[in-house]
Amino acid sequence: MADTVGHRKALEYIMTGDTFTGAQAAEFGLVNKAVPLDRLREETKTLALKLASKNPVILRAAKHGFKRCRELTWEQSEDYLYAKLDQAMHRDPEHGREQGLKQFLDEKSIKPGLQSYKR
Repeated sequence: MADTVGHRKALEYIMTGDTFTGAQAAEFGLVNKAVPLDRLREETKTLALKLASKNPVILRAAKHGFKRCRELTWEQSEDYLYAKLDQAMHRDPEHGREQGLKQFLDEKSIKPGLQSYKR
């Protein structure tokens, strides 16, 4: 929590035992967003469908790369990410990289960075 909200605010909540609302948690950066209870299911479903539309092997590699590279040097991060890319390409039954390159270069149907390849 201290890494996200800062040492002083974290210590304040630790020492006082005070609670905070979902909106405050979003303000502190502890959660991505806070929504009213009546919209929670809809918002959750929208996010779940968005994530489900992505290649799961690549999502996993991206998540691990993000987590691990925070504490590595630039050179170590580069080596790690290239190794993860190679691993992901071999583990991906969808061959997402090839599909994405085909859709971008040959079919001109996607714009990398602005949209994902169509699964």
